[in-house]
Amino acid sequence: MNLLAMVHGFPPMHNAGAEWMLFDLLKKLTEKGHKCKVMIPITGLKDYNYQGIEVVGDNDVEVVKKEIAWCDIIISHLDRYGKALNRAEFFGKPYVLLVHNTHRYAGIAEKHKSEKRDRWIYVVYNSEYTREALRYPNPSIVVHPFVDPDRVKAKKKERKKYVTLINLWEGKGGKVLQQLAKEMPEVDFLGVKGGYGRQEIDEKIKNIKYVENTPDIASVYAKTKVLIMPSAYESFGRTALEAMINGIPVVATPTKGLIENLGEAGIYVDIENVEGWKQAIKKLLEDKDYYNEISDKCLKRAKEHEVKFLKEIDELELFLLDAINKKL
Repeated sequence: MNLLAMVHGFPPMHNAGAEWMLFDLLKKLTEKGHKCKVMIPITGLKDYNYQGIEVVGDNDVEVVKKEIAWCDIIISHLDRYGKALNRAEFFGKPYVLLVHNTHRYAGIAEKHKSEKRDRWIYVVYNSEYTREALRYPNPSIVVHPFVDPDRVKAKKKERKKYVTLINLWEGKGGKVLQQLAKEMPEVDFLGVKGGYGRQEIDEKIKNIKYVENTPDIASVYAKTKVLIMPSAYESFGRTALEAMINGIPVVATPTKGLIENLGEAGIYVDIENVEGWKQAIKKLLEDKDYYNEISDKCLKRAKEHEVKFLKEIDELELFLLDAINKKL
């Protein structure tokens, strides 16, 4: 199978959950013997290879035509979905939408069956929550995000002292971080700049250390004691899984996606309950036995996700091959 992903960005330059989910899916498929390429709008960059996956620009019409002729199936998501969908329709290729949220995409349901083509648009959801919320009539499958432990697991022995927020966009809790830091001056907070969104930064708050967005996320977890996710919305919450792989407790808002991800390993606090956030953090920092209990739950939950994903990637492989062969 030759798979072409037409997307707006890709690691290591673009570091966000959706891009890393796509990378891990493609990486697993290449390990199964399939050929995967990524096409992005490259400006000022040359084509490159990232861990065995070839990344090419889509600015040259002849290159685009060549790569589409090469592939058996096109996959896309987010900002680039429409352009990729139009190209798949024009060149007669099956198309897969990788869904990361509950925002509805135009054309996915409407075009999946027409007089000229039958069942050519397919959907891969990132959680049961997104599938239940959207319910596209297209053939579909759920594949939860996979996180490679070798990439995110802390390798250096450092003192874990920070209460960390990854992505300082307001929708992820950037302002909540500032409020907590002001009310808990005795606690060291770490704010990691995100790959998208306006980042909420206040250098006047002395107990927040800000660091740049980085593909080396393991270095962040090496110094993180507790991860907080005061998100207004999460369809899954990849960073929660990354933290659990490291045995780091996660305090999070009870979004449907985070509950599906964290299960009983999560500590849930409503986004506006500032006192609840303070108490949850304080207990983890001060009660060693409680911390270790939650840490063990996180490690167990992360292992459950890994087992589940290995089964789901096998199902995805068959799903894509069936889409190519038009057996669905």
